[in-house]
Amino acid sequence: MTVHRVIDVHAHILLPGVMGTCGHAGPEMGFRSDGSEYFRAGDYVLDNVRFNNSPFSVVEQRLEKMTEIGIDLQLVSPNPITYFYHQPIDAALSFNRRHNDEVAAICRANQRLIGAACLPLQEPESACNELHRAVTELGLVCSYIGTDVNGLALSDPRFEELWSEHERLNVPVVIHPGPRGSYMKTDDFFDKWELDVIYGFAIDEGLAVAHLLFAGVLDRHPQLRVHVAHGGGFAPYQKGRLMAAIEKRPFGKGLFNRSFEDQWAQLSFDSAVHRADALQFLVDTEGTDKILLGSNFAGWDAEFGYREMIEGLRLPPGGVEAILGGNAARIFGIA
Repeated sequence: MTVHRVIDVHAHILLPGVMGTCGHAGPEMGFRSDGSEYFRAGDYVLDNVRFNNSPFSVVEQRLEKMTEIGIDLQLVSPNPITYFYHQPIDAALSFNRRHNDEVAAICRANQRLIGAACLPLQEPESACNELHRAVTELGLVCSYIGTDVNGLALSDPRFEELWSEHERLNVPVVIHPGPRGSYMKTDDFFDKWELDVIYGFAIDEGLAVAHLLFAGVLDRHPQLRVHVAHGGGFAPYQKGRLMAAIEKRPFGKGLFNRSFEDQWAQLSFDSAVHRADALQFLVDTEGTDKILLGSNFAGWDAEFGYREMIEGLRLPPGGVEAILGGNAARIFGIA
C-alpha cells in the first residue's frame, strides 16, 4: 500500500514570539522554582505541561517528531487556550495578528508546515478583516475557531459576514473548542476531572454543529466548508436525532431551502476519537471522503498509533490513502 503524503490537521502550536502580546492576559510559559513547567493565558493556568522546549513550541523538534511518527505535512493551529475571545479587542487583535504573522513565517521557512489563522471573534468585522489578511497576504489556508464566543453561539447573525468571507476566499473553517474554564466560570459538572476538556469538547462541538444547521448557516452558505475536531464531537453519533427533530418538531417545518444531506456534506471530521471501533463507526456513517487524520500532535492525548488504527479499519479501496492525506489535500487546497 502506497500513501503519497500523510497530512495531520490537528496539531496546535505555541510560539515563543507570541508570548506577552495580549496585554495582561499574556500568554506566558515558563518554569517554577521547583523546576515544574507552567503556562498561563489570562487567569487560566496549566501546571506540569510540556510547552517549553518541546515539539509544541520548538519548530525543529516538531519537524523531528513528525519524521519519527511518519507525518509529511502538518496544519499548525492556535492553542485553543489562547483564543482570547474574552479579552479587550485591541489586545486580542494584537495577539491574533502576531500569532498569524509568526505562523506564516515558520510555514514559509518550512514547507512541511501549513498554517491556520486565529481570529478575534468578539468583533466579527475585525475577524473578517484578519481572515482576509491571513489568507491573501500571509498564505494561511483556513481559520481555526472555538465553538462559541463567551457563550455567544456561532449561529448568531453577527457572524453572517464571516461565513460569507470564508466562501469568497474559498477556505474552510475548523472548529475546536477552548476549555470552558479558560473563558468562563464553569460548575461542578465540568470543573472536576478536567471534564470541560475530556467531555466538554465533544458536547460543545455537537452543539456548534446543531447551531450551524438549525440556524440555517449551512443552508445559506452552500460553499462554506466546516471541519470539526475530535471526530465531530457528539454530532455524527447523534445525526439521527438531529434529523428526527427536523422531521417531527414544529420548528423543523420549512426550516431549510436545501436538503439536510446537502448541508451535512459540507462537514468533515478528524480521526481523533481514540478507539478503532469509534473510528470505524465514523467511517461507516460518514464515508471515507469526510474523515481526515488528526493526531492532536504533542498534546496530552496525542494519537501516535494513528496509522495502525486507520490501516486496521474496514475500508474501500483508496480509503487509507484518503484519510491519511488525500482528503486534507482536497479540503484545504494543499498542492
